[in-house]
Amino acid sequence: MDFLIQLFTGLIHDQQGKEWVLIVTVFVAIFILAFALMLLLGDIFDPVRTRFKNEINIDTMSLLESDLLAEKLTKHTNVFLPTSKALLQKATTRLHYAGFHGRNSVLHYYALRMLLIILLPFAVLITMALIPAIKGEVIWLLVFVAFALGYMGPSFTLDKLISNRQKTLRRAFPDALDLLVICSEAGLSLDAALQKVASEINLSQPVLADELNIVIAEKRAGVERNKAMQRLVERTGVEDIRGLVSTLSQSMRFGTSIAEALKIYSEELRDKRTQTAEAVAAKIGTKLIFPLTFCLLPAFLMVAMAPAVLLFQNIGSM
Repeated sequence: MDFLIQLFTGLIHDQQGKEWVLIVTVFVAIFILAFALMLLLGDIFDPVRTRFKNEINIDTMSLLESDLLAEKLTKHTNVFLPTSKALLQKATTRLHYAGFHGRNSVLHYYALRMLLIILLPFAVLITMALIPAIKGEVIWLLVFVAFALGYMGPSFTLDKLISNRQKTLRRAFPDALDLLVICSEAGLSLDAALQKVASEINLSQPVLADELNIVIAEKRAGVERNKAMQRLVERTGVEDIRGLVSTLSQSMRFGTSIAEALKIYSEELRDKRTQTAEAVAAKIGTKLIFPLTFCLLPAFLMVAMAPAVLLFQNIGSM
């Protein structure tokens, strides 16, 4: 950062040069923003499209808007999409983990990131242009911070969404597994048991219920059960669900009882949760050392030694 600031200050010695660089930068940012808005929203004032909006309902129009936006983004994928297939696959997996299962989620994610990269530095430049007292070095520093925030902000937000969603799935999974065991022992098939569990937990755990409903819909559409369950793992990324799918796959492959396999896995999962809780409880004593040392101990010493210190001060003054 210091190197970049020194570079800009070395290239521009006078105040007039700095002002011209700022004006040119603002002009380029406005041009890029206008070009992006023209590409994305170019057909808003199309009279044919306006008449077409009046002829169809709102739900159909929302779907059409999404398709047209994706079509426009697809035409300019070379601008904001990375060329690495591994990076695209990783982004797709992360979006699935966060709950974005749409076919155009990757396009929307990278388009939003590119828009933030353009808009945030542009907003900083506009704001700093209204405050002439700020030096040029500080302006370039703030522009760089805004650029970094626009580049890393969506990824950080996506990570938080993934963490929260997987935590919700992990908390909901044991109860759903117990219900699945009960339904299987009652004589229901696996598909019927999944449908029953999804309907029962729809109000309390809607995230897991939606994932189970996707599995049921894929199974009804003709997808094999193993493949549908494997897609469930790919969409969630939760290890407990991965273990359940592996258990069911082995049970169906070797012809063993699904209800018995689910019961055994439920007991193992319950033991695993107990061990995890015991491990967390065992770490509490170590984690309490620092708050006790830096917060409670100084207050205790002040209360315990303050009378003695005041007494010695009174004796010394006498």
